[in-house]
Amino acid sequence: MALRTIIIDDEPKLRKVLSIKLADFCPSIDLVDSAENASEGYEKILQHKPDLVFLDISMPEESGFDLLNKFEKVEFEVIFVTGFDEYALDALKLSAVDYLLKPVRTSDLVNAVKKAEKKIGEKGILEHYDLLKHNLNHIEDKQAKIAIPGTKSYDFVEVNDIIRCEGWQKYTKIFLKNGSEIVSSYNIGVYKDMLEKFNFFACHKSHLINVTHIKKYLKEGTVRMVDNSNVPVSRRRKEEFLEQVVRNL
Repeated sequence: MALRTIIIDDEPKLRKVLSIKLADFCPSIDLVDSAENASEGYEKILQHKPDLVFLDISMPEESGFDLLNKFEKVEFEVIFVTGFDEYALDALKLSAVDYLLKPVRTSDLVNAVKKAEKKIGEKGILEHYDLLKHNLNHIEDKQAKIAIPGTKSYDFVEVNDIIRCEGWQKYTKIFLKNGSEIVSSYNIGVYKDMLEKFNFFACHKSHLINVTHIKKYLKEGTVRMVDNSNVPVSRRRKEEFLEQVVRNL
């Protein structure tokens, strides 16, 4: 299936490089148009009704996020293209929305297109962009939500509702305040990267805890969480845990 695709970016060189790489390495892409700003991009999207849009985040006058906000329903897949922007990347990661960092590497581009093909086939687009819009407004006040991928679907939960994460083979078990647990198809390293900025601490190579839900620290090197689960603190992380977490509880 050919994916009708639009590139929206204010850098002519990047638009050209992307178009060449898509033609050479992504045979499923049918590049139907491009635009140099959000206003023009909006009109091109209405005109072509694309399956996929490569969208620059930072553009003059209106950002890529401003463009998305013009649509009540986002009915196309988006791959964001951006320079390093910590705030934006946090929101994108939590929302399970794909992005490419400039300069765009060919291998990253090919992988992003493959993931887009799969997501378009699953028709799970709208929920992720609703979640992204929420997170862009709530990253700094810690009321962000996270998209947790399972084998067949996504669960959307508030970050603060997560008590802890536990690595389990190549998967991650995520334990919630309501007593339920979710098994994610991502390994625990992904959650360490996403959640350590939200009061989570990797106390062990297989354990990530939300420090706001610590009930007690036992001196032999165990943390008791609010759900009465006991989580080990590795010897390697113990000094840092005592310094960063226990002294601030």
